Amino acid sequence: MVLVSGIGYSNMSDLSFGRVLLDELGKLDWSENVHVEDLNFGPIMIYQWFEETPMKFDKLVLLHAAKRGRKPGTLEVYRWEDPQPSDEEIQQSIGEAVTGVLSLENLLIVCGHFKVLPKEVTIVEIEPEKEEYGLEFSPVVAAKIGEAIEIVKREAARDDN
Repeated sequence: MVLVSGIGYSNMSDLSFGRVLLDELGKLDWSENVHVEDLNFGPIMIYQWFEETPMKFDKLVLLHAAKRGRKPGTLEVYRWEDPQPSDEEIQQSIGEAVTGVLSLENLLIVCGHFKVLPKEVTIVEIEPEKEEYGLEFSPVVAAKIGEAIEIVKREAARDDN
């Protein structure tokens, strides 16, 4: 089974990319082995959700926006490799998660620490241009919506086994 989600805050312009596109992803006609789920409820609750859901996932595809110094609108696809964070980094991530911080890194560190993530985690990430409060994407990010959805579909369908 493949789990697909978009991560991000609401109403934060380009930083809402994953969350906004989650609605579009949910409307697509997926194969029976793909499940689209809103995971924007904090890493601790996501960890609990993974533990409690009867569905077991082999792959997780996350759509996200993050400022990483790339040209705005750049789409990047990468596999998350558990960086084996220190106990201090894990504790900091759990602390931030408890206070309600929605962060891709926190989600991955917390859920990775508790060993509930699928064996393969793929991130589809866009470089934002606008990072302030707002309902609309910048033109450069808005122009990448179709491409991002196609990448998520491709990654969800890809079989590495």
